[in-house]
Amino acid sequence: MTSKKFHKATIEYISDNNYSEEMLGELLNFFEYAIKRMGLARKAWFELKDFQTAEKKGLENFSMFIERKNINGQEQYWGEFDNNENEKLEVIGTLEG
Repeated sequence: MTSKKFHKATIEYISDNNYSEEMLGELLNFFEYAIKRMGLARKAWFELKDFQTAEKKGLENFSMFIERKNINGQEQYWGEFDNNENEKLEVIGTLEG
């Protein structure tokens, strides 16, 4: 399997949310970073406070779960963000080589 660090991430779906455009953009940056580095893992879970930039961006209370699925022959990454206020954001993304 080749590295996917340089593949283009495409966001296919974002659930309805009440996040500002800026915060949504930052969460999607974390999602894209993570899916490019998942390798062979089928599932991954992250606490964003473990990333150096999360606190600066006000995202230290979020966790992110990602599951890689094969849907109709397409590899998709299904992500969910949660924070301490029971707000959720669902994202589906793909990587193109």
